[in-house]
Amino acid sequence: MLSLLFLVFAAVHIGIWVWAFGEWNRQQRPVGLSLVLFGNLLLWYDNFRIGIGRFVGEGDLMQALSVPAFVWHWTILPIFVIVAGSILRLADFEWARNKLVMGAFCVVAVVLFALDVPDAVSLLFGPVAGSPPVQLDPACLADTLRYTTRVTADTLCDAHSSVTSYGPGPFVAIFMNVIMTGVGILLWVKRGWKWLALGTGAMFIFAGAGGGWKYGLPLANFGEILFTLGVVSTLAHLGRRRMATVAARS
Repeated sequence: MLSLLFLVFAAVHIGIWVWAFGEWNRQQRPVGLSLVLFGNLLLWYDNFRIGIGRFVGEGDLMQALSVPAFVWHWTILPIFVIVAGSILRLADFEWARNKLVMGAFCVVAVVLFALDVPDAVSLLFGPVAGSPPVQLDPACLADTLRYTTRVTADTLCDAHSSVTSYGPGPFVAIFMNVIMTGVGILLWVKRGWKWLALGTGAMFIFAGAGGGWKYGLPLANFGEILFTLGVVSTLAHLGRRRMATVAARS
């Protein structure tokens, strides 16, 4: 049943992405939604490859299918820092329109990108120029099979499996989420829009609560859905409001 849950998560992410694409098209392709569409492009795939793991089985094919999910996660997440800056500008915070402020969001995104990209390079090409060793090992939970960088005692597939830990920690994801949640709280307090804070805050709570729990992965992945809904609904709302304002002035 857990495999089915991940497939449902994948379908929900596809639905959210299609909704975001529709808003992007209606709103004449704004930058914020463009970044979100690109950043969320493989969220469905990350859940899909876990959902089909039991059917594909352990081996080189399942391992290869898992690589894009990790490379995406380690290279694309910082883009949401720039999205956070775009949201502030759309919400008419004058100080956020300063080029130095937006430049600061971009610099933070680049720094976060630089922290995890060596691990993505190692996963794709092996250790290069001192980059850390990274490998994917099979992990099992209920009826799911996936390849991951961290295998815990609760997710060993058989008696011959061992606990392993490779790849970067969650710092980049946490830092990005804190920034987006901070922007959400600012919108709630100053603009009366609560859904960004609730969506991203739920992601923060669910990921943290599930960190030491056997079933923390599906909880965190559900949090990703709420995060995505919060970001997309906020950009859609602000974009529609901006278009209405422009139409009223013309």
